[in-house]
Formats: sequence, structure tokens, C-alpha cells
Amino acid sequence: MFFSSKRVVGIDIGASSIKLAEIEFSSKGAILENFAVIPSPLQSINNGEITDTLLVADSIRTCFKENGFRYKNVCIGLSGTAVIIKKIGIPKVDPKKLSEQIKYEATQYLPFDISQVTLGHHLLSFTNNPENIEVLVVAAQNEFILNYLSSINQAGLKCAVLDVSSLALANIFELNNGRTAEPVALFNFGSNITNFLVLLRGEVIFSRDIPVGGFHFTNEISKNMGVTFEEAEALKIAQGSSSEVPEETRTFMNMALDYVTEEIRNSIDFYTATAQGHLISKAYYTGGASLTSGLIDHLTETLKLPFEIFNPYLKIKSGNRKITQSYLKQISPFISIACGLGLRQSDDK
Repeated sequence: MFFSSKRVVGIDIGASSIKLAEIEFSSKGAILENFAVIPSPLQSINNGEITDTLLVADSIRTCFKENGFRYKNVCIGLSGTAVIIKKIGIPKVDPKKLSEQIKYEATQYLPFDISQVTLGHHLLSFTNNPENIEVLVVAAQNEFILNYLSSINQAGLKCAVLDVSSLALANIFELNNGRTAEPVALFNFGSNITNFLVLLRGEVIFSRDIPVGGFHFTNEISKNMGVTFEEAEALKIAQGSSSEVPEETRTFMNMALDYVTEEIRNSIDFYTATAQGHLISKAYYTGGASLTSGLIDHLTETLKLPFEIFNPYLKIKSGNRKITQSYLKQISPFISIACGLGLRQSDDK
């Protein structure tokens, strides 16, 4: 098979695990050539921010070597409270002055000092006001970015593309499901962060990283039952199986369930208030924390919104004997963002 020099390894760095995906393209379409998932070093990542670059670098370097990844160029995804994605409308301006105008407008919306962030933007293909240009603005704090780049460099790799996790999720969704005529929501339920975005006609029209995830269920059990975090994690997982667990485990799971649901409802309500009539018709979900017992059923019932599991394999096939059908099924909740990052090329902007 011909391997393009422009290909990258997608690296999804999460609070509980780091996922790496290598994708090729052939006449048969997208081929998953390699995938690995490793535990994140303890206390090295907090709300999307890398707090110990050396530990993360060591883990990534070891994973590359042990799993035989081909490329040294990588694409990493940013997420968390230090990343802001916002759709804004600005008056039509001379294209040469567009970046300057976007920077001016962004200062009114960002909670950061504009001199301490890196800005990116994408022009949306449709607008509700013909006098305006609709722009998706992405802003990330420079210090936050530098920690990611430092980890990649220390791992002996090169960051060829800097992406955003929620936009990578949009890319993998569009590859598999195509463009939607009606607004659909995508949720990636992680350990500390839930990526939430809304897609319409191939465009991301809303994105927010909600600071809730599987951690909140484990933490609620741990602090209320007086058990270690590891013991609480085991109780949380057992709650979704036929194993016997203490009766109060469900009580504390439900407390976390109500909290997580309320946070997600608030984000949906915020979107709806600014959606200009583009109401969400359906939601797709993925992510390790989506396996949490009762979560999806509770969201469906409480939010009155149909949730459907996202299948990342409609247009992506395995190209590695080690990646069997049973293994693909096992990693399905964890693979989407890493694959979305792996779809990029080293010359992408």
C-alpha cells in the first residue's frame, strides 16, 4: 500500500486515557491501519490542560515504539476550559481586513486577554442575515497550547496540525454520516469533559466543552461512601453489570446523574436561545463515559431528545490483522476523536 507523506497520527489526549489512530486512504476508502489506547499518567491532565508535559511525553513515546506507528507527524486535539469556540456575525468587510475585524469582534466575547490567545476562524457557508458574514471563531490560550506542543516535542514527534477535539468529532461524523439537513447534536462523554457540538449542513454552528463526565460519578461514590477512587471506579462499573454492589451506590450514582444531566441541559438551553430557529432534531453520542449505567436513558427521558449511538465504522475499515471485528467493537466508544484527528494531513491549515 502507498503511504502518503502527508499523513499524520491523530492523538486524543484525555484525562483518563490517550488514544492514537493512524488512518490511510485507498481505493476502498478510509483504512484504520493502527490504533492504541493507553492510560493517561496520573494527575498529568486537568480539564484538558496538560500539567506534567514530561509524563505525557514519556507515555506517548513508549506507545509509539511499542505499537509501531509509522509517522512522526501528528495532529493533536485541544479541549477544555482554555479553548473557546463561538459563532459570531460580523458586517461584510474587505477580505484583506477580515482577520483584523474578527480579532476586534472576538475581544468582546472572549474571557481571555486577546494578547494571550491564538485565534483561528472558519467562514460558514450560510447566514440568516445577508448583510453579515457568519464566522466560527476558535481561541485557545497560548500557555495551554505550548504545553501540548512541549509534550509532543519531548516525545520526539512533530505537531503538524493543531486541531480542536470537537471539530475532529465533526469531521469523523461527516465522513461516516454525510451532511445533515437538520441540526443534530454530537456528544463525546469523556472522563472530565463532555464535548457538545451542533452540526447543520456540514458546518459546526455551536460547540461547547462541558466540564462534566465519568469522573463525577466516581467522585460522588468515593466521597460519600468513604472508599478510594479506584474502589469507587470499580463500583461504578459494576453498577452497570450483573454484579452485586452496595445499595447506596445507586443513590450516589443518581446524584451525579442529576448533576451531569442538568449541566448538559443548560448547554442545550444556551444553544437553543441563540439558535435562530435551528432546533436540535436528534443527538448522537460516543465516548467512554457514555457507557455509564443509566446515563443515556436518563438524558433521553429528561431532555426529550432521541439519542443514538455513533458508529465510527460506516466508512472506516480495518487494515490491520490485529484490529479484529471484536476489538473494533470494544474500542468503538473511545476511537472517534483520535480518528477525526487522524483524517487530517500535515499541510492542513
